[in-house]
Amino acid sequence: MPTDGNLSPNKILAILEKHETWRASNLNLVAAENAMSPLARSVLSSDLAQRYGDYTGRDLRARRYLGTEYIVELELEVERLACEVFKTQFVELRPLSGHIAGNCVIMSLCQPGDLVLELSRHGGGHRVATKFAQAPLIDIQVEFLPFDDTAFNVDVQQTIEVVRERRPRLILVGASNFLFPIPLAELADGLREFPETVLAYDASHVLGLMAGGAFQEPLVEGAHLVVAGTQKSFPGPQGGLIYTNSEPLVQTISASVYPAMMSNHHLARLPSLGIALLEMKKWGAEYAAQVIRNAQALAQALVDEQVAVVGSGESYTESHTVLINTRGLGPNTELGTRLEEAGIIVSNIRLPESLGGEGLRLGTNEATRRGAAEADMVEIARLVADLVLARRSVGEVRKDVRAMADSLGDYAYTWTDASP
Repeated sequence: MPTDGNLSPNKILAILEKHETWRASNLNLVAAENAMSPLARSVLSSDLAQRYGDYTGRDLRARRYLGTEYIVELELEVERLACEVFKTQFVELRPLSGHIAGNCVIMSLCQPGDLVLELSRHGGGHRVATKFAQAPLIDIQVEFLPFDDTAFNVDVQQTIEVVRERRPRLILVGASNFLFPIPLAELADGLREFPETVLAYDASHVLGLMAGGAFQEPLVEGAHLVVAGTQKSFPGPQGGLIYTNSEPLVQTISASVYPAMMSNHHLARLPSLGIALLEMKKWGAEYAAQVIRNAQALAQALVDEQVAVVGSGESYTESHTVLINTRGLGPNTELGTRLEEAGIIVSNIRLPESLGGEGLRLGTNEATRRGAAEADMVEIARLVADLVLARRSVGEVRKDVRAMADSLGDYAYTWTDASP
């Protein structure tokens, strides 16, 4: 895109300042984003941002570059901490995102022509295998897992039937529209007669809840490995990870992580990840429980405001996510834009056709990190309903959104000063 030829450092800084000022005046309900603590953000800018620390296989000391003594020390500590927080024996921290972590697993475990099963977009799936297979070099088959629209979850019995007939190499469960725990124990039990099939769990959206022990424990319930991003319900820097209790699996995966998928794994994010892990170790249970309480309060308040919310039975969510069924309210893109203009940021999503095909996704993770509680969710639901039901104008609601954004406190679930 052409520029006016007058770009300068000051102009770049001015654009950044406008972004941060505007964001601070909004209510961010994007389920895929979070707010890092000031301490975690402060360590993103360090000498590590310009360094390399490549290593081979599982030996964190096998560095290609010299001058890495303290880099090795740091990575060993962050890896140890991640194993402790996620109750796992082995963790791979080099993937630069949850998406890349999923690609690393596919690259390491699948042969050309192998079948991967994952959730479709209508079932809320991220579709990492579907996207990966769009590259001409990637020769895998991808099919979608059977999905129960009413339960808004994987249909286990139909999935076992598909596995029996199609014999997939990899099943990837987990979603971007993640309302309820996956029935992993039941699924894993049905897969016992198919030892060649690996069951992987994408925890990108619920990693922070799992760190607080508030959602589910995939490895305990039968998954072979977990992939995740570190910046959604988990309040860390953008990045990815893979963890498992299987040494053969982690050895195989790490051999594909480096050097096939990346060499420089962006060391600057690791101190920030370490801070976020320490925060979750200390406050994770409290944080995760409040995130879920807030989501449940938001869902119920929306229903009370006559907004249709996706759920199962009498439950609307057991996670950080709330899904609005926008059928009859107009295109979800127009509704999302109206909310954004008023300072409420959400996501447009696809839903199963039985639920209208379109919707809006709301997440309570960032608001919770800013200290919001159940009473705040009732007010947020009123503001959202005012807009999606066209009860008030964007301008009127915008004033209330600004006031509410200003009223949120300092960051919760972290140290109140720079010396924890």
